[in-house]
Amino acid sequence: MTAFSGSAWEEIWQTLGTREYVVLDTETTGLDAPEIVSVAVVDSHGRTLINELVRPAKPIEPGASRITGITDKIVCDRAEFPTIYQAVFEALNGRLVTIYNADYDLRVLRNTCRRYNCDMPKFESWCVMEWFARVYGKWDRYRANYSWQKLSSAAEYFRAKQSDAHDALGDCLTTQRIIEAGLNRARKLRPNMDPLL
Repeated sequence: MTAFSGSAWEEIWQTLGTREYVVLDTETTGLDAPEIVSVAVVDSHGRTLINELVRPAKPIEPGASRITGITDKIVCDRAEFPTIYQAVFEALNGRLVTIYNADYDLRVLRNTCRRYNCDMPKFESWCVMEWFARVYGKWDRYRANYSWQKLSSAAEYFRAKQSDAHDALGDCLTTQRIIEAGLNRARKLRPNMDPLL
């Protein structure tokens, strides 16, 4: 058994090392039955597949607006989610979707799809935040698991350029750079590595 075996580096390599993936991020109405107000998806090369502001059916909570800068006034003339649903569906369905804080973004996507009677796309998801918690290695005794870290902490750890924080596209691009930095580190740590890789 090597240091690579069973490590976070093996996990990222086994999950993403030879596969194409997309990165999803959303900005939302807040914490109470959250709905999408901004959604972005980029591919594993950092190319934008979707980047849309959306008018939600409910008001944006003031706390959410303070974090994202997105207000009801900014999205009042934007399309509602059903108008962009097909593009979101095509960007995600059948793919490996990576997300920083997957539990939250998946809950938001499910809630938004349910509100508008849209089918939830079917895809495999992988949480970059949970993976990075293992890399960072800070143990949370209360949760009996590794402590989650902010996206900015992960970007700093890997010296990855951080795009606009709390902007769906910016957070997607930051997450994609973190993933690629993690894959590069995993590639170097793999035992019996093919020198051509």
